Amino acid sequence: MCMQTIEVSDTIYNEILSRRKGKESISKTLERELKPKPKAVATCGTAVNVKEVDEMVRRTNREKTYTSEELRAKYGI
Repeated sequence: MCMQTIEVSDTIYNEILSRRKGKESISKTLERELKPKPKAVATCGTAVNVKEVDEMVRRTNREKTYTSEELRAKYGI
């Protein structure tokens, strides 16, 4: 792959420099900024924390569970 040269305004150049991470090269900055971002599960509204669900299931299996009728009777609701 051959490196290409492009001309940009001072404003664009300064914007690219502001997006650098540490001493990252300008070409790496452009590559990172322009590369399509993978669709993360965390951004999805229906995403679940699997570890929390697993813990909840383990805890439920250890604890006594009650039906809604039993809870109503117990708490007088």
